[in-house]
Amino acid sequence: MRRAAQVAVAIVILTVFLSPLHRELYVGDETKYSQVVREMRAGSFFLPTLHGTPFTHKPPLHFWAIDLLTRLFGVYSIWPFVLPSLAAFVALLWMMARIGGPWAAFICGTSLLIWASAQTARMDVAFAGLLALSAWLIQRWFNGEKTLVAAAAAAGVAFLVKGPMAPVIFIALIAIEGIRRRRLPPGNYALAIGVLLFIPLLWLVPAVLIGGEAFWREIFYKQTVGRAVGAWVHKSPPWFYLVRAPLTLMPWFFLTIAAIVAAFKRRDEEAEFAVSWLLAVLIPYTLLSSKLDVYMITLLPAVGYLIARFVTTEDHLTIWGRRANLTMLTLFILVGVAGLFVQPHHIKGEDAELVTRLDVRLLFWILLTAALAAVVTTLRGRLTTSTLATGFVLVAALSWVSVALVPMANELASTRPLVRALERQNVPPERIGLFVVPHLWVRGMPDALADARHMSPDELRAEQPELIVTRRRDASKIEDVLQGYRRVDELQMIGKWFDVHRR
Repeated sequence: MRRAAQVAVAIVILTVFLSPLHRELYVGDETKYSQVVREMRAGSFFLPTLHGTPFTHKPPLHFWAIDLLTRLFGVYSIWPFVLPSLAAFVALLWMMARIGGPWAAFICGTSLLIWASAQTARMDVAFAGLLALSAWLIQRWFNGEKTLVAAAAAAGVAFLVKGPMAPVIFIALIAIEGIRRRRLPPGNYALAIGVLLFIPLLWLVPAVLIGGEAFWREIFYKQTVGRAVGAWVHKSPPWFYLVRAPLTLMPWFFLTIAAIVAAFKRRDEEAEFAVSWLLAVLIPYTLLSSKLDVYMITLLPAVGYLIARFVTTEDHLTIWGRRANLTMLTLFILVGVAGLFVQPHHIKGEDAELVTRLDVRLLFWILLTAALAAVVTTLRGRLTTSTLATGFVLVAALSWVSVALVPMANELASTRPLVRALERQNVPPERIGLFVVPHLWVRGMPDALADARHMSPDELRAEQPELIVTRRRDASKIEDVLQGYRRVDELQMIGKWFDVHRR
């Protein structure tokens, strides 16, 4: 079965390259990142900016990688934006195979959040991979090897990818595992902490000197302290991640529970370390006021390692693993059946008619068929075979999405409708004002359109551009400006309406 797991991992890797063949960047972080990269190419490489203001939401390492790749592919190719995540995905699965064998790589690669994020312009998979490397080195340190400083270095680089949760998780894992084992091994703690801080400070100190006091206040008080206690973006209760676990651990939620119980019943030292690793991610993120499902990507390598230990050991607890997979497969079957019978009047919203499309119906047929086949495999085969079949149910359905439904997603979630609307008006980009509008990016977009500026109400009043595009719900904020304009077009992106006004 080890060879079968290796082949399965190779297939999973191939599937994440399907959607980038024809997808766009989608409205939100991805299109925002495209604007950051355009400004980096214009001269703000060391200290990335957004609309000329230092971009403090994320450290720069991920954006540096994208910027360098645009020199090869161009800024309006999808590949510079997704290759860092794709490469991180492949590296993560290779590393998980080293840590816990091909089963750990398969579990990790078929986890919904990691599989989906691997095809995006986000930095989450790279962050998870670096922290997985750090965790592995911490485990080796607890087992007697001199790897503490290397673990700190991996966490320090992770800091430059996504921010200060990296050292928090690094310290939390050492503390939790130390409590579990009732000891801390000898090591050069001072050097490890020095390396952990020195790597991000290599960028942060010059960035503060360049950005000044305003940059420091923004990055420390708002992005660090503010996210921890103020929840200026998202505010959720402490039980948020526990309630969301069935989704964030999809399709391995039930198997994770079985594996945690088995770890302590079997007194499996490595599996118990995986639980410590899991808690080192879950506890700090739970204590933060700011919460998002995507933050749990960092937890999924621990889940992969934990489940791999469980499914490759046959004993009286194995039956609970098969039951866990059957429970998840039953849910997939119910979703597949519901999707085949749902009608537009059952769904609220303007896009309800989409459920009647043949390609959407086929998605639910694939989910249902794959789940039924996996049930048969689970009833007849071993736990490892059942786990392979369960993992491929979601991958099969989502691969169909990547092949057949991405064109529809491009129309619903990218800025393609807006770019078409602007091209129809044939107005010079410098005469266009964008107000509460996503950043423009489509494959092969004319370079000149990048000159269409996002303007504040005061800038719109002062410059009176020939064309103004605004989100409809925010038009009242510039009602006085729009009195001299007429609405010439309308469009919908990400479920929101936007209007094009011409003077």
